[in-house]
Amino acid sequence: MRIRHIQYLLILFLCSCGNGSNTSTDSNLKHTFLKEFNLVNPGIRGVWKSFGNGYILDANEDSISLYSYTKNYCYQDHNQYLTELLNSTALFSESNDTLKIFLHDFGEKTQRLQTSNNFVRINQLPSNCLELSQSQNGDPEFLFDLFLETLESNYAFSAERNIDWSNTRAKYQPQITDKTNLDSLLQMMGEIVTLTKDQHTKIIAKDGRQLQYSVTPSAEKVWRSFKAQDQINNVDAYFDLFFETNYRNISDSLLGGEGHKVANGKIEWGLINEKIGYINIHSLTGFASNDLQRKQHLDTLNYHISKAVNALDHTDALILDVSFNFGGYDAAGLTIAGYFTDIPVLAYSQYNFYDGVFYKGGDQYIYPSESNNYTKPVYLLTTDISRSAAETFAMQMKVLPHVTLAGTPSLGILSGMLGKNIGDFYLTCSNEKYVSPEGKSYEVNGVEVDIPIEVFHHGDVFNGHKSAVRKIVDIIESTIAD
Repeated sequence: MRIRHIQYLLILFLCSCGNGSNTSTDSNLKHTFLKEFNLVNPGIRGVWKSFGNGYILDANEDSISLYSYTKNYCYQDHNQYLTELLNSTALFSESNDTLKIFLHDFGEKTQRLQTSNNFVRINQLPSNCLELSQSQNGDPEFLFDLFLETLESNYAFSAERNIDWSNTRAKYQPQITDKTNLDSLLQMMGEIVTLTKDQHTKIIAKDGRQLQYSVTPSAEKVWRSFKAQDQINNVDAYFDLFFETNYRNISDSLLGGEGHKVANGKIEWGLINEKIGYINIHSLTGFASNDLQRKQHLDTLNYHISKAVNALDHTDALILDVSFNFGGYDAAGLTIAGYFTDIPVLAYSQYNFYDGVFYKGGDQYIYPSESNNYTKPVYLLTTDISRSAAETFAMQMKVLPHVTLAGTPSLGILSGMLGKNIGDFYLTCSNEKYVSPEGKSYEVNGVEVDIPIEVFHHGDVFNGHKSAVRKIVDIIESTIAD
């Protein structure tokens, strides 16, 4: 009786919403999960195989389960982050057995601020898609084979990073013996992910230990500067001083102590002088309390960027600075970029990789903000610290005709991090490609600049950034004078 009663109420609810939808403010989309009834939306029920990403979704009445597959394996993947989104905030549209899923609900901007994850309906869950057994979770030989096959199937830049998976297997697989334990397996997998020289490709142990490539040009300069002095003995303390000094230079020197730190400290803006404005984008995430949903973070970001751009509207030019930006999510960059165009502009196309093929996720446009739009000259300062979503933001800004990129190329890890459980280990890898309207990908080499400026100097790592900003100021003032 209870099931029939719920189904009856569900039918009434769906009819009242139109087209069977529990919608966000984007009327074309429906929620994957109906929280009012604690049930999966009937429109998504069934089994779906992804285009790229190596995922299968099994959507039954009560929940959506996630499976990962390779050529020889298929298993239930307990990716808590993705599973929680699929069973809470995600939205979808479905047509002709093709499914588009948007993981985050941004209201009417849901489809504008993210590309979709695309799936095709299949008849049933493959028979080999099972929960990994306890013995498999503790078997180093099994886990190594799953790990390497997962990387080979999903890592998108093997050619660009000069990775030969056959040679890698031939070198490492014989090292696994009956004496290999999970700790030594972790070290072996760590050596392999480090071979990629890709900081988005990492292996994480159950206890939180994380192994990945970590070298960058700027870090090497700071390291050499550390070795050349004897006042500070701890290298971590020296790196902390490097960041603290450069942040203080922004607040106290460049902005003269009159800047505004907003959005949970992730944005700082003010005037360099009466003709030149400055906005430092410290991060593309964390604009509000961690317990708030991403849409509320973007609402906070929108509020503060709108105030900053409005206050700086009288200037002749703006400097946007992502020199120390470690990334976040693309929707934040798109939100900011919208304040620097008055027409929709194609920023890039996004593709997902699996087994030698790139599958198109969608085209990503920058849409103008609904308030003020700054279309006077803008200079975006980047460094090799600028990474991940800071790099896709650089791509977004690069397509705008009044924007000039200066500094040094970004790090070259634009791809999102595809996450896969390997037993009790967690693997992330780069499987996503962003392609500019001219057909260019900046993975590996980073987003190139129009005006090269060395930002961090071995001789003075603490003041190079401040000097780079002032060089841009000189360029702007000479342009204004002309």
